[in-house]
Amino acid sequence: MKKEFVIKQQTGFRIRVRTWKCARPTDLNALDFVQEILDDEGNVLDTSTYNFMLSDAELRSLKDQLPA
Repeated sequence: MKKEFVIKQQTGFRIRVRTWKCARPTDLNALDFVQEILDDEGNVLDTSTYNFMLSDAELRSLKDQLPA
């Protein structure tokens, strides 16, 4: 099941995250950080996607090390 959410949005800029479980190996997760440049009307002008493949343990480690 894919999940997608916006983690930051301001004038001219947005960062979205997409994440989903991989079919194999079962403990692998795909994580996309999508950076979007927006015009004054909120239309996307440019997009950069950064993809990471993290195990369940690596994802928990990332979550635990982020500041509150």
